[in-house]
Amino acid sequence: MNADIVLAWLVAGLAGAAYLAALAYGVVQVVRTRDLSRGERNLWIIGFLVSPLIAALVWFFAGPHPWGLRWGTPAFR
Repeated sequence: MNADIVLAWLVAGLAGAAYLAALAYGVVQVVRTRDLSRGERNLWIIGFLVSPLIAALVWFFAGPHPWGLRWGTPAFR
């Protein structure tokens, strides 16, 4: 087998594993966080399904309420 093909499969496998790990991490963290309202929880889950790596980074560095934003506060009305 060609070395380029093996390298491509390895990179694709690692990217897929990172995608699944970020998705699993995010969904578990969202479900376990009691501080989120139902709407916030649904919004986070949609974010993780659409872009799990970006959502996982935001969750990890900014927390469940990035920049202090809450669903239902005057900032969202």
